[in-house]
Amino acid sequence: MISLSLITGKGNGFNMDIREKTTEEIRKFNQYYTVHMQLLHMNYLDTFWSLAEIRILFEIWKNKECIQDTIVQALQMDKSYLSKILQKFEKNHLIKRVNSQEDKRKMVVCLTDCGKTEVENLIQQTHTFIEEKIAKLTDNECDELCNALSSILHLLKKGEQSFKIVPFEECYRQSFIALNTDWITTYFGKIEKHNIVEFENIDEDIKNGAMIFFAVKNGSVLATCMAKPLNNLTWEICKLGSNKSLPHKGAGSAVFEACMNWAFNHGAARLFIVSNRILKPALHIYQKYGFKEIELKKCEYERGDIAFEYIKEY
Repeated sequence: MISLSLITGKGNGFNMDIREKTTEEIRKFNQYYTVHMQLLHMNYLDTFWSLAEIRILFEIWKNKECIQDTIVQALQMDKSYLSKILQKFEKNHLIKRVNSQEDKRKMVVCLTDCGKTEVENLIQQTHTFIEEKIAKLTDNECDELCNALSSILHLLKKGEQSFKIVPFEECYRQSFIALNTDWITTYFGKIEKHNIVEFENIDEDIKNGAMIFFAVKNGSVLATCMAKPLNNLTWEICKLGSNKSLPHKGAGSAVFEACMNWAFNHGAARLFIVSNRILKPALHIYQKYGFKEIELKKCEYERGDIAFEYIKEY
């Protein structure tokens, strides 16, 4: 490989700019990884499918049922390209389009039995392939690799953020109310009395320890979320909402994580969430951060039909 130092005249013995060096190291990693993991092959792992097609199948499998926009947002994929691939899957009897179980008015994509079997086989092939790649590593080296990959993901995701996370300020009050009102009425048609009470008591909640976080870009709020103490040890994470009028990739996760950190830094040992099964993007965030579904015994919200908790490990 031709080193960047031969092109720029910077290299050993020179004070190479750290950003040039980072760019070069990422390029090196990409060149090795894409070949080593066979990502450039037309048919990934000698299957009938490309890597892009497998990622789409896995996204449908993970969500059980989803609309095309969910896949577009998750994979940052061109909509027309996705449509062509979905048509190919339908022709091969891997997917079907059906009415959503939660909302009969919506058409969703889900796997057929044949599609589920195909994905399960692909997952097993992938596991076997990766296990072979790390077979010669010691346990300590595997642990080192896990930590390194985790750091890479964390730093690259942080580098992608074009927004900032800020705690509650008066100038964002109406954005908090508007974003939450929008998603509630979009999915459920009405604002419940309990929501109105919450919107009217923001100052009191914050006085009692709660905090609302916002993902803000160029003065516009992309997403918001609230952490609220229920008792000394249990906090509720609630009011997760995003701005559907603006691109907000990663903003929901960022404000959600900020709320988790706020709660834990203020004594929480358990986090609690009430949600609804039709809110697939939100459920994905909860599960991504390790929340487990629990029995929903009592709920102040009419729309609540599922609950989650997260127990802090010590």
